Amino acid sequence: MKTYPICLIGLEDRDALVIGGGEVARRKVGSLLEAGARVTVISPEVDQGLRDLAREGEISLVERPYRAGDLQGALTTAPALVIAATDVPEVNRAVWLEASQMGCLVNVVDDPEHSNFILPAVVKYGELKISISTGGASPALAREIREKLEKEFGPERGPYIRLMGYLRKVIQSMGLESSENQRLFRAIAALPILSWIQEERRGEILRGLQDVCGPRLGIEKIPPIRRHGG
Repeated sequence: MKTYPICLIGLEDRDALVIGGGEVARRKVGSLLEAGARVTVISPEVDQGLRDLAREGEISLVERPYRAGDLQGALTTAPALVIAATDVPEVNRAVWLEASQMGCLVNVVDDPEHSNFILPAVVKYGELKISISTGGASPALAREIREKLEKEFGPERGPYIRLMGYLRKVIQSMGLESSENQRLFRAIAALPILSWIQEERRGEILRGLQDVCGPRLGIEKIPPIRRHGG
């Protein structure tokens, strides 16, 4: 199956609809909430985790079976994307048909033939996201590769990416020549920052950056470097 890998952005405060209320649906809902989407779940039976999210006001919950027209009637606007995660193939395909007619992005779990996007396995530490996809052919292999990458790319990558983003903004704000920016970025990349983050040596990181960048950049503070929590 041919695919075109993308990272979807702009889901903040956009509607997303999940049909299904089991463990798989709960995982999909969690990812959508992390992306900032407004999530509505429709299912006659609901996982306790989803029920808790509804009670806390994190999602909207409609406890009944899917009905034709729900993609328009259950939401105030057409959903940005739809996920069908029921264990009834006929229902999933009905969702696919309605979503396709409306021009929505739709994923039917474990059925790439009735989807126009698939959800890859993801290694995530903060802003670092590594996606692994087999085009729907072997989710087990994608999971195996994800587990290997999680061991190789540890939680220190989250604060490292956060720090690099901060430094990029600081350096670009100075109005230096492009060649000087590149020199500074290369010099910073050569520092053993990952090791310093692992050892939580914040002071060492700050001194190393000051040595590389010099006083003109005025780097007197850096973002938190805690490894846990991404």
